Amino acid sequence: MRSLTHSRSYQPGGRRRTLAAGLAVVAVIMTGCGEVETPSGDDYHPATVESADPSAPPTVKFNDEAARRVELVTSKVTGTTGNLTVDYAALIYDKKGKPWVYAVTGPLTFKRVEIKVTRIDGKKATLSAGPPAGTEVVTQGVTEVYGTELGMEANH
Repeated sequence: MRSLTHSRSYQPGGRRRTLAAGLAVVAVIMTGCGEVETPSGDDYHPATVESADPSAPPTVKFNDEAARRVELVTSKVTGTTGNLTVDYAALIYDKKGKPWVYAVTGPLTFKRVEIKVTRIDGKKATLSAGPPAGTEVVTQGVTEVYGTELGMEANH
């Protein structure tokens, strides 16, 4: 066993200074992890969720700022009835594993539509049922739209 008297010389307060310096470094690092923007008022909502029929998915409407922050991107459904094609990125699965897409129903307005996937081939999904060809569906920002529908919107 090594004797403490033969190791380093002891300096009163040395440990405290080292600990204080370490805590100061951690505090500076943690400051950088905080949110840069100041939170908006309680009355600010980046999106609204409206439901006319409780048995159907509600309509989600983003404001311009929310759409910009989420960087929403859409693409068109192609093909014919019974043989539709969408970008694979448009698919979202609910908690029961059922597949859906968000169809654009108006400016920055989206409605979840049930689909039936028959095949996934790379970045494309073939559907036997879904929104008609020509319908715009969300391909980027899908999880944010779904989270908003479920009431998980961020207020900043």
